[in-house]
Amino acid sequence: MNDFSILVSKILQIYPDEKLDLKFKNPFELLVASILAAQSKDEVVNSCTENLFQKFDSPEKFSKLNPEDLKPYISRINFWYKKAKTIIDASRLIQKNYGGNVPDSYEELIKIKGVGSKTANMILGAAFGKPAVITDTHVQRVSKRLGIVPQDAEPLEIEETIKKIVPEENLTKFSLALMRHGKKICHAKKPNCSACDIKNYCEFFRSQ
Repeated sequence: MNDFSILVSKILQIYPDEKLDLKFKNPFELLVASILAAQSKDEVVNSCTENLFQKFDSPEKFSKLNPEDLKPYISRINFWYKKAKTIIDASRLIQKNYGGNVPDSYEELIKIKGVGSKTANMILGAAFGKPAVITDTHVQRVSKRLGIVPQDAEPLEIEETIKKIVPEENLTKFSLALMRHGKKICHAKKPNCSACDIKNYCEFFRSQ
């Protein structure tokens, strides 16, 4: 494997303290927001959850609802009914199996319906402050263009590779940095290579 230490340091220098764009105050709010964010824009989710979390702020409150109860708050979000049902089912499970507290381990998080690997790591890293690799679409795209992983790498392979080249204490920071770079510079269709500070390390740029 190539020595990516200089690239990792450069990326962390450019994006030293990135945060998720989703707004949340605790692990449960992030869980709800992440479910709503699938195939929806973060800014739309944030505009909905601002009022939603003022009314319902715990698994206990959500567990007593029906999907229609959430319609006034989230109807602008794609597939709102299905997502509302997923959130309510997850809330009931958290209330029943975890005493109303979102679990802080990967193994337990992925037992919750609606929580896959990406969301579990997002909650662990961003809400619990634990080392985690968040392999969203931006992280996948940027890591492939930089040559960190092969073009056909699956999310799990990307996660494992990043764990090998990034110090554990910086895993979440590095994930969020790649995520920001993907959103700000390394766009899917028209990457802004002229504004990229790491293009000299990038296989995609060198191949142009």
